[in-house]
Amino acid sequence: MAQDDIVPIFADADSVQVSSEVDSNADPVFFPIVFGEIMGMNVAVWAWDRYVLQKSYAKTGPTYWQRNFEEGWKWDHNHWAINFFGHPYQGAMYYGAARGGGYGFYESMLWTALGSFTWEMFAETEYPSSNDLIMTSIGGSVYGEVLYRFSRKLYGAKDASWAGKAGAFALHPSATAQRMAFGNRDVHTGNTALDMHIYLGSGSRFGNIYRFGGRNEDDLDEDWDDKHILFGMYAEYGHPYTKMKRPFDYFIMIANGEWGVDGNVAHLDVMGKLHNVNVHGRGNWMDFATYLDYDTFYGDFATIGTVSLGGGFDFSFWLLPSLRFRVMNQIYWIILGTTDMGYDDLIKEVHPDYESDMDNYQYNMGAKYSLYLELLFGNWFRISNRANFDALHTLPNSLPHYGARGWDFLVFNYTKAEYGICSWLDIGSRLDTYIKFASYSSEFFEPMWRTVFAYTVYFSFKLF
Repeated sequence: MAQDDIVPIFADADSVQVSSEVDSNADPVFFPIVFGEIMGMNVAVWAWDRYVLQKSYAKTGPTYWQRNFEEGWKWDHNHWAINFFGHPYQGAMYYGAARGGGYGFYESMLWTALGSFTWEMFAETEYPSSNDLIMTSIGGSVYGEVLYRFSRKLYGAKDASWAGKAGAFALHPSATAQRMAFGNRDVHTGNTALDMHIYLGSGSRFGNIYRFGGRNEDDLDEDWDDKHILFGMYAEYGHPYTKMKRPFDYFIMIANGEWGVDGNVAHLDVMGKLHNVNVHGRGNWMDFATYLDYDTFYGDFATIGTVSLGGGFDFSFWLLPSLRFRVMNQIYWIILGTTDMGYDDLIKEVHPDYESDMDNYQYNMGAKYSLYLELLFGNWFRISNRANFDALHTLPNSLPHYGARGWDFLVFNYTKAEYGICSWLDIGSRLDTYIKFASYSSEFFEPMWRTVFAYTVYFSFKLF
């Protein structure tokens, strides 16, 4: 089986070879194996919930199954972390069973949807959830492919060490178990380039919450003014200037976490290319591509999640022999989004017994714009700015008990400057900006403007 060719950034266009590999390498004889593994996961999790944890929602049966088929799908408002981290991870395990079985990206996504559909219909007393089906199927496929690629990086083509196999299993147990039990039927991707850094730093954070108009003319000014610790990871998989052979041959994963006295935030964003048209040579490139993006932001400032499909261009050129400029410009349709209400204090005025437990959010559709700018000075100094702009409108029939229709506008902006101390260590500084504007069709929920800024000095350690 051919392997991906890794080329230096200054390679001639003619030197880049495109493999004839296909996305799928599945043998029909393994269809029942993949089906059995996915259904086995559902049965095992249901049995654990039902007989070990004694969860009421697992006490289902034919009466509930009939109701589900007759009355159909609903929106649910389970804890946000369950719906937007838990269900995608569950989907990633379905996905891994199919991907490890030799199926390609889109085929594995269909297998993931089958796993989610059967779970929603047969494994719970709750109504089948529309949002769970979308997030498990699409979000699970995004996470599943990323974990699959990372696990293949550790596992390698052959003769992998026990540590590599253990790491691959920890990252993606369902795909690795398939591989160990039945051999390598999936397309090998272990030699693909990977640029992965972890970073750690600290700094200051400041901002406030401001309201205007509505039934309460008093301004609400809750200041953020504290120190914080930053930790995170950045991974760029593949080369942006090569022709795509399979979806997610190129992806970027960003994970940030900030811990402070006044509140915590966590941001996880995965963007992968699905297909591209590419022109390049001598270090310059122009790439037009379609993208799939799954973006989650969780914390005291706001709670947001989006799964989006879009397109855009990525181009880079050398201004000087030692000065490179890069732009990534993308626009997305948000297939499904979610935003928190953010009005807990006002709700408590009317309902004193109300307690915020991360389930008072509503679902949205909308648009997303992403812009990345970068200046690279030689191999040692980099200035970059990454900005996301989301415009989200409430899906009318998705309102929670205390919800209201309206708009949420969100901005995330990361400005960074990094200097390379050596080949594996950088020092950097960054200014992070978070903005949320909420405007709902209710006099009770008056418009709100939130801003938080975080300045951080950090060290970045290269893993790959």
